Amino acid sequence: MDDNVTRRYASKAENPIDYIQYDQGEDRWLCTLLLQRGYRVEYCAASDALTYAPEGFNEFFNQRRRWIPSTLANIIDLLQDYKNVINVNESISIWYIVYQCIMLVSSVVGPGTIFLMVVGALSISFNIDTALALFIVTLPVTLFCLLCFVSDSEKQVILSSYCFKFSS
Repeated sequence: MDDNVTRRYASKAENPIDYIQYDQGEDRWLCTLLLQRGYRVEYCAASDALTYAPEGFNEFFNQRRRWIPSTLANIIDLLQDYKNVINVNESISIWYIVYQCIMLVSSVVGPGTIFLMVVGALSISFNIDTALALFIVTLPVTLFCLLCFVSDSEKQVILSSYCFKFSS
């Protein structure tokens, strides 16, 4: 492997964004470094890997809580250096960069869009005023956010589990 990739991959996180990018999704971070140095990353169906797959909601929730911020940090890192990446990596085109931009925007706008879709669906399904539907949907989301700020990680997972069971 390239010395620059190895050296950077082995570096310690010094600020919060580094911690999110380096320590929360190590494989994604390594792929980003390889792409930035001009390497091609491919899927290999014949490969054999030992991995840990979540078996329950709590494990899945914690995995997603790590992976989503890490993925966003790596996309932003790739986009900040896109001109260099296109120049050194023949496998990456401007269309891949456009796709990554769309993915970033979708990841940021997606939760709000779903929120508004639920408000609209509630308003139409039960023939209630949109303002009332907005209040009904906003109340549990606001309470959940507040409880996430004041409770520890374990209670957040339990609360998320109840919200998931209630909404499904």
